[in-house]
Amino acid sequence: MATGSARRAPVDPRLLRLAPPVRRLILRAGAAQALTTVLVLARGVLLGWGAAELIVERALPGWVLPALLAVVLAHGGVAWVAQRWSAEGVGATVDTLRSAALQALRHRDPRAVQEQSGHWRTVLTSGLDDFRPYLSEFLPALVAVVLATPAALAVVFWADPVSGFLALVTLPLIPVFMILIGTLTRAHTERRLRITAALGGQLADLLSGALTLRALGNTAGPAREVEAAGRRHANATMSVLKLAFLSSFALEFIATLSVALVAVGIGLRLLDGGLTLAAGLIALIIIPEVYNPVRQVGTSFHAAVDGLAAVEEVLELVDAPSPTPFLPERVPGVGLRIEDLSVRGRDGVTPHGLSFDAAPGEVTVLHGPNGSGKSTVFLAALGVLPAGLVEGRIEAPASELISFLPARPVLVPGTVATNLALLGAPPTDTGVDIGVPLDREIGAHGAGVSAGQGQRLAVSRTLARGSGEPHLLLLDEPTAHLNAELVIELGRLLRDRAAAGDTVVVASHDPRILDIADQVVTL
Repeated sequence: MATGSARRAPVDPRLLRLAPPVRRLILRAGAAQALTTVLVLARGVLLGWGAAELIVERALPGWVLPALLAVVLAHGGVAWVAQRWSAEGVGATVDTLRSAALQALRHRDPRAVQEQSGHWRTVLTSGLDDFRPYLSEFLPALVAVVLATPAALAVVFWADPVSGFLALVTLPLIPVFMILIGTLTRAHTERRLRITAALGGQLADLLSGALTLRALGNTAGPAREVEAAGRRHANATMSVLKLAFLSSFALEFIATLSVALVAVGIGLRLLDGGLTLAAGLIALIIIPEVYNPVRQVGTSFHAAVDGLAAVEEVLELVDAPSPTPFLPERVPGVGLRIEDLSVRGRDGVTPHGLSFDAAPGEVTVLHGPNGSGKSTVFLAALGVLPAGLVEGRIEAPASELISFLPARPVLVPGTVATNLALLGAPPTDTGVDIGVPLDREIGAHGAGVSAGQGQRLAVSRTLARGSGEPHLLLLDEPTAHLNAELVIELGRLLRDRAAAGDTVVVASHDPRILDIADQVVTL
């Protein structure tokens, strides 16, 4: 959990500690900003002094224009280098945060992660993408406040102490209004992130069950739910946009009014002869550089506030201690023994006091309704559940001798062949007809193949990893989306694998799979 000081700090200390590219990004931004500040102030002094000389003396020293041209070209070069450094640092930071979050999620209870999959999908994709303006705009603006604003204020004081005093008095008004508006914006942004995550998860669930809903003739209800969720998302987004426009107007108005106040003072003192033209022009040209960095901090902060809400969740996830996993006892062979297994979860203890032996050469089927703990048994045998949730004893073979088919297999963009080899085994003839050519392209979320073809692909690659030597096959609902003929063929294939020496454990409530079982364990 983030501390109060971490939330109030412009740069979260955890970000510097957990994402090393941020430190390099800030150092590079500081170096670029220091050079930019010197060049901008030099340009302002040259313009002001040169214009005064041209007006008063009717002549301009020959070195002024070449010097001004050199300053402008150098400024452009520094800006290009700073932009390049920023692009590299921002990409590296976002990639580091995303990788660290995925690594942290690997050590959490996979059941809880699955329940929040829509939320984390939103946070790790669009949420972290919204964090880019914070890195590319807010952090450089923050560095500019530290370096450019004091330097510009010092030059204004040198040219015209009165203007410097006016700037010093009006400058704190911008951060005061920025803090007031930012406090209100944070709550609206966090609400928008929650609504967006819920909408993403809801749409994913509806799309996965669209064919079933259509077959049942129940499409009107989900359509109304999606429409209502869309309205909530639109209202939350508009509330954030209204606050963003309000903050931009307030910051621009205060900065413009402050510059105008200084300009009026300079003009009046030029009229009564209390200020030289060169000093007045230099102060007038430099004075916007006193306010611009502070104003840019406010503007860029509100542009990045969506990403801040997402990255705070990522930092809390990554910074939290990882739970110790429950590891089964590794034994020779490929058999699986469960003794008095109980696993706590959100819905209670499932399974509770489960015991069974799955021996090589046999097909064991875990049978029971949804929520009875069939998938949880597999997760415990794989050693991915937190130790504090698991009680009992498990004897299982080494992890390289376990081949696991999850209830929701993952397909990645690429070809069918690359997806077959995803688990490290080359595509082989496992006896499963995938129904599509190996060079068929698969898009995001399994686009390009049907649900049945995707299931056959996942079964095939799971069996391919377990071919060649005896394995423990853990198959979670392998008959999902398969027609009757394919289920019969899969049953025969599993019997053949058991006869070849594999230990086959299947979680299913398909009666056709129960018919091939040597042992049925009811949960």
